[in-house]
Amino acid sequence: MGISLNHVDYTYQEGTPFEGRALFDVTLTIPSGSYTAFIGHTGSGKSTIMQLLNGLHLPTAGSIQVDDFQITSETKSKQIRSLRKKVGLVFQFAETQLFAETVLKDVAFGPQNFGLTATEAEKIAKNTLSQVGIDETLWDKNPFELSGGQMRRVAIAGILALEPEVLVLDEPTAGLDPKGRKELMQLFDKLHQAGLTIVLVTHLMDDVANFADQVYVMEKGHVVSFGSPQQVFQDVAFLKEKQLGVPKITELAYRLREKGWPMEQLPITIEAFKELITHE
Repeated sequence: MGISLNHVDYTYQEGTPFEGRALFDVTLTIPSGSYTAFIGHTGSGKSTIMQLLNGLHLPTAGSIQVDDFQITSETKSKQIRSLRKKVGLVFQFAETQLFAETVLKDVAFGPQNFGLTATEAEKIAKNTLSQVGIDETLWDKNPFELSGGQMRRVAIAGILALEPEVLVLDEPTAGLDPKGRKELMQLFDKLHQAGLTIVLVTHLMDDVANFADQVYVMEKGHVVSFGSPQQVFQDVAFLKEKQLGVPKITELAYRLREKGWPMEQLPITIEAFKELITHE
């Protein structure tokens, strides 16, 4: 299921003394089956776009096309309900979305809310909990008794239980230790390989290099660069000018090139760097 933004503007608290423009004439495409990353500083508009994708916000101007569904400033809330089943949004610190007395009930809530019976919803909840690596011994526990990483997996299972076609992830690994972050990114990659369209907001450039197939660079509500990670991370000077990072191995290769080591293309992954030095 593809998504496109067509000349989208968004203004927070429009018509009040506190209004602020967040997006300016944004046009972009997220192809079906892609793994698309958005990078940029806080306030660049990344999270605003994520919340537009499933109708949490409506564009002030322009339109958003999600498969055959169009969102405009005139779209009514009741029309968006079906869209939110197709586009699942995982917030930063997703565990704050938990509320039920047991893990299983929390994950089953969404499917029941969309009309499934308790039995049907529980079956889906068990499948998605297993999918995200939450053991059966934890299903009857209060979710707030789990570790931070486990709570986040439960929250993600709750989104997956709606069987979305697109999974939107806003800084999904924030606050996790390196092991938990790695496991979660591997889970998202597995979901992508199974056919899910992934949209990721992150400050971690190594995750963009390792998993995404296209990346948008945002600044002050504008798209300022777009391409594959390999293309975007070649322009280290541009990204430094925007005070954004590059993958660690790209930074190392960039410094080596500045010291005279000839490289036509900067590697963006460890594997690419190993291949480069092997053929030198």
